[in-house]
Amino acid sequence: MKALLICLYFFLYFFIFISKSFADGSLAINEFLAHPSSGADWVELYNKTSENITIDNWKIVDTTSTIITLSGSIDGNGFRTFDVSNRLNNSGDTVILKNQSDEIVDSYSYTSDPGLGTSMGRQPDGENFWVNFSSPTKGSTNNTSIPIPTSTTAPTATPKPSPSPTPVPTSKPTSTKSPTKIPATPAPPQKISSSIPSARQVLSTAISPKINIPTSVLGQSTKSATATPSATPMESNKEVKTLGSNQNNIFKILIGIGGFFIITCTILLFRYYKNKKINNE
Repeated sequence: MKALLICLYFFLYFFIFISKSFADGSLAINEFLAHPSSGADWVELYNKTSENITIDNWKIVDTTSTIITLSGSIDGNGFRTFDVSNRLNNSGDTVILKNQSDEIVDSYSYTSDPGLGTSMGRQPDGENFWVNFSSPTKGSTNNTSIPIPTSTTAPTATPKPSPSPTPVPTSKPTSTKSPTKIPATPAPPQKISSSIPSARQVLSTAISPKINIPTSVLGQSTKSATATPSATPMESNKEVKTLGSNQNNIFKILIGIGGFFIITCTILLFRYYKNKKINNE
């Protein structure tokens, strides 16, 4: 008896929960119309299995509240539509299908108005690919309907960057060589002619007197002859040497006198400081 109860328990568990899970994954929101040209908004459900599925206490809701509570069943591979008044927002909303346990089975969100009289649905039926239909297929398959082509936005042409100008290398300025300085040629020293006669000239002048010799005898014309005796080179050299030696002797005498004066002053200063020291003691 106990074994029979255990088998019955497992049978009910698999029948209820597994069949429930199978049914939850087999129903889908297949199509809906949010902006009808006339009449009410509607939602279409699709049974993807070949078995009949009961939908008692199932719900269709949006993001705010329950739209409609369902009842009955849907045949295998069948469709069933439900009018929901004007509960779906044209500008965007979310359609949600929940089972009797308030669990989400399927949902779909749209963010813009699909257009007047345009429905949104899956193609093929039950697949996860949504398109817009200009001619809704309420309560029937979407596989034969022609979807509205999705407008493809033309790609914006990417502007090509302007080519940057190629930098032109700046030519280096040619170094200008500084002009070579030409040394100024010193002017040759000018000889200053002294107007003062040299000693040799003085001596030569002193040695050469003019001698007038009268030559007039008895009315004959007389001529004055001037005899200019010239000093010989030997005599001139001797005179120059004599003058140089005299100058040297005078210079020596002056040096001797200066030295004597310095020695005398030194002796006197020494004696003065010596006497002063003795007096202080």
